[in-house]
Amino acid sequence: MRRLCLALLLAIVACKTSPYTGRSQLLLYSEEQMVGLGAKTYLDMTAPKKVRVSTDSRLTEPLQRVGRAISQAANKPAYQWEFKLIDDPKTANAWALPGGKIAFYTGIYPIVEDEAGMAIVMGHEVMHALLQHSNERMSQQVAAAAAMTAAAVGTRNMDSEERAAIMGALGVGATVGYILPYSRKHESESDEQGLYLAAQAGYDPEAAVKVWERMDELSQGQRPPEFLSTHPDTRRRIENMKKWMPKAKELYAAVPVKHPNRRLPEVPEAAKRLAAAKQG
Repeated sequence: MRRLCLALLLAIVACKTSPYTGRSQLLLYSEEQMVGLGAKTYLDMTAPKKVRVSTDSRLTEPLQRVGRAISQAANKPAYQWEFKLIDDPKTANAWALPGGKIAFYTGIYPIVEDEAGMAIVMGHEVMHALLQHSNERMSQQVAAAAAMTAAAVGTRNMDSEERAAIMGALGVGATVGYILPYSRKHESESDEQGLYLAAQAGYDPEAAVKVWERMDELSQGQRPPEFLSTHPDTRRRIENMKKWMPKAKELYAAVPVKHPNRRLPEVPEAAKRLAAAKQG
């Protein structure tokens, strides 16, 4: 009981309000701790023994250009922003680590198609860093583990089969009822705030719907049920983009300097995968 009370007190003290969304977040780690962790993890995840980081300037220059524009609009100079391109045409993905460490895969180039599309995904990833979603996910895991420990202590005198059933149900409940919904919330927050950030950086937000339509084509409907997924359903994301578009267009209209929308260089193998997916 003392452990549970201590965990609850710590959770209450560690709750902070996000300046971007106004939502209360459980953040057990300092931003400085997360920035240091992000830098170390980035070096590890982009090490030559694990991935091939592209040095092809034809492909990397658009990424650096869009990354600089989005990070400048983010106005977070304390972060040491880095943008690396991983040469993997079979992977249509991008990710962010705390402190502004971003990676794109060459496989996503045909899906984002142009620099405006890249800005939509870049805005999404940058917002994951700004919204401290990694900190929140780690903190939630700690809280869930503390709750499971408390439950284990509270059921120690029960029949072994009954205890196993309760602990199993609690484990599934923590994942489906708490951790996964927060993961989907994180994705939706980054979708929305990233869309606005791209618009404020001078990129046409209309590209967002097209990006997610192409992503939907690539997935060919092979997605788990949304309540068992860490990400919202792709079609739901398209609907949300359309819902948020009026505000994004207002922000874009207010920007004095808008970026030209250059088409991204072709990645042939990735383009073939997208074309094959479109044909069914």
